[in-house]
Amino acid sequence: MFVAIYSTFESMKEAKSLARYLVEEKLLACANLISNVVSIYSWEGKVEESTEIVLWGKTQDHLIDRIKKIIEERHSYSLPALSVYPITTGSEAYLKWIKSETLIKT
Repeated sequence: MFVAIYSTFESMKEAKSLARYLVEEKLLACANLISNVVSIYSWEGKVEESTEIVLWGKTQDHLIDRIKKIIEERHSYSLPALSVYPITTGSEAYLKWIKSETLIKT
């Protein structure tokens, strides 16, 4: 099954570094980085607002635990956003490409 991963970052430098690592390690086929996202959220009893970078990555569901561990270990936030969304359909060629690009190195 194919999934999309969503996470946010404080800086483009951090988002690029992690995205590149995940693609190089064949854990993500692709990562889109969306800049200047305004986030409004509750944190420690206060409503906060910040500008963040969104990482939207495409992969296979059996890689989620590895990706989650890497994000939790390398992320600058104490509680990084990490959501996973199923890709229920898509172009057959695109899904085949995701599968071919997310094979684990041995």
